[in-house]
Amino acid sequence: MKNKLLIIITLIAAFGFNISCTKIEPNTPPDKEDITGLRALIIGEGQFGYGTGSITSLTHDKIVTQDVFRTINNRPIGDVPQSLAHIGENYYIPVNNSGKIEVINAKTFKSVETLVLSNDVIPMYVEHLGGDEIIVSDQSTHSKLMIVDINHNTDRKIVKRVIDIKFRTFQMKVIGKKIFIAGDKLSVFDLDDINENSRRSVKGIRNNDFATSDFTKLCLDKNGFLWALTSSGTVCIDPSTEKVIKEISVKGISMRWGALDIDKEGENLYIISGTSVYTINIDNQVEPVAPIIKHSANDDNWVSYAMGVSKENTVFIIRVLFGSITRGRVFEYDLNGNIVNKYLDTNDKEQNFFRAGIFPHYIHFL
Repeated sequence: MKNKLLIIITLIAAFGFNISCTKIEPNTPPDKEDITGLRALIIGEGQFGYGTGSITSLTHDKIVTQDVFRTINNRPIGDVPQSLAHIGENYYIPVNNSGKIEVINAKTFKSVETLVLSNDVIPMYVEHLGGDEIIVSDQSTHSKLMIVDINHNTDRKIVKRVIDIKFRTFQMKVIGKKIFIAGDKLSVFDLDDINENSRRSVKGIRNNDFATSDFTKLCLDKNGFLWALTSSGTVCIDPSTEKVIKEISVKGISMRWGALDIDKEGENLYIISGTSVYTINIDNQVEPVAPIIKHSANDDNWVSYAMGVSKENTVFIIRVLFGSITRGRVFEYDLNGNIVNKYLDTNDKEQNFFRAGIFPHYIHFL
């Protein structure tokens, strides 16, 4: 989750309500066919401290299956799974409050290995460095980057190397021979020289350091430029010079709740701010004035918690209800602002959304 203080505050708020009255839909054990033809996987953080994290799957046929990992592996995935990376034959899922990475087969969802890291790190995101190495970001106060060995067929030292950089790190992107790392500062390393002394800060137009949102993806556009989300909007970075070449403000953007994604063509950025989704065309980089999507469902007490752009160029908005442990709601919009698909709830009532885990946070499109 965003940080432990926020999680604890949320948990306290939850107990301030009568959560015993909160309805949580029952799990439906998946058939073998339920995890084929997948369209998306959604990582649910669960209730902090209770190990109720989950994976929800969505097929192209609109089959929604809750808690896939637990059902197939007969155990919980852990406390606050954060994200998912598809590397080779496996999915890598950092579980931040458990200090581990769960590795599962991408076809069967069966456990391959549990990579235990450390009890003093909060693993957030994973990026493949090539071969048998991944790099893991860390949200702890004195943050570390961890180089992890993923040769699952050998008995080896899991954490090969630790790089102490002393501030929080989030999502990452390998571009050529460099890796860009979002966080309290936007950093860059050469892939062949990742150490404490080789980090460079990506500077803003005014030669300033800047922080990025941990919800934001680092998005690579069709021209090879990198985009990130900041407290005022988006920045465009030239990877060759490691400098910001464009800053675009977005109305009402929040570092806490904002999110950024790009379509599969790398032509259009999508930014969520509150209940509004804005777009920026890569070839016409101007400040967006009017949202293309204005979420207007009757759920005013719910908060937009994440956003993603599907392979079909539709926009998924994930909404959660703080002070509750009910499953989140996932809405799918087309680019004209219309709901694309509707789903039946457990009472066979048609809804504009489907449910996905407790505090669903990260969506991965297949």
